[in-house]
Amino acid sequence: MNHLLPGFESQERVALLLSLTRISSPEVIAALTLHYTSALPAERAAASHGIELSNFMRGQKKLEQIAATVEAIKAIDWAKLQLTHLQSSALLTSPLQPKQVA
Repeated sequence: MNHLLPGFESQERVALLLSLTRISSPEVIAALTLHYTSALPAERAAASHGIELSNFMRGQKKLEQIAATVEAIKAIDWAKLQLTHLQSSALLTSPLQPKQVA
């Protein structure tokens, strides 16, 4: 499953995801950023920065793996937030139970 959509990612998001990888080639970084921020096809993004398509694809695969991990973390956090919200809503909306006097 692809988590990154070419042409729909911000430069900031791509830069943050790249910072979580070991990708260090400025050309690969530039090509990946161009691809994901402008929807330029992978072949053209790689060619425009003078890199082999195989190097681009290797970087793309790693970036997708990192994005998948980030999305999994977000899903866990979202579920926890929803559970916390439901619990606090239940506490706020439940009537106070009077104490039983024996």
